[in-house]
Amino acid sequence: MAFQWRAVTKVAVLLCLVGASTLATAAGTWGKSMSREEALRKTASAQVEQRRAGYLRLAEVGTMDDTPVLLSALQDEEALIRGVAEQALWGLWMRANDSTADPMFQMALELMNTNQLPEARAKFTDVIDLKPDFAEAWHRRGEVMVMMDAWDAAFRDFEHALELNPYHFGALEGMGHCRMHDGDAEAAAGYFRRALELNPNLWDVYPALERAQQAAERNRT
Repeated sequence: MAFQWRAVTKVAVLLCLVGASTLATAAGTWGKSMSREEALRKTASAQVEQRRAGYLRLAEVGTMDDTPVLLSALQDEEALIRGVAEQALWGLWMRANDSTADPMFQMALELMNTNQLPEARAKFTDVIDLKPDFAEAWHRRGEVMVMMDAWDAAFRDFEHALELNPYHFGALEGMGHCRMHDGDAEAAAGYFRRALELNPNLWDVYPALERAQQAAERNRT
């Protein structure tokens, strides 16, 4: 089964490696001098380019308090804005804002994406030891656990990521896949629904939810 989070990882790594500023500069709509307050104002603009500029800038200078603003943009009528907002969320969530933890986290992602799984797990653990409240490190270690077929450990990591970031639709999706693997389709469907409530643009989750609902129905009969 191809999991959505692997595609998300590639997008998120791109954001972190090239920087959200590169993407936004290519759009030609804003510069590095835009403050967080100005970015937030732009997100309320009626103009698509202004909204895009604001959301992209929040990936760099936003705080976790801005997560609801970006989540609301996942419901925007413009597909471009929905995509930019999701990228900006990952850009925001993947910043530990720590000069030691952030490079370590990037190294862990690179290890993960080159399939060096034990090394990636160890490096994510180092990040967690340094920044235990950094939800994304827990989420990404959970992904590694899935790739290593350690589903119980993965669920625990996803669960903790969600405790730290209650908006984390990626962690909810991961928990759904873990419960499907365990044969608890009812619980899996619940996690998938919660993920889609937060982010209706998780296209791979819709068929996963359908499979979970069908399996749950079979289990009830």
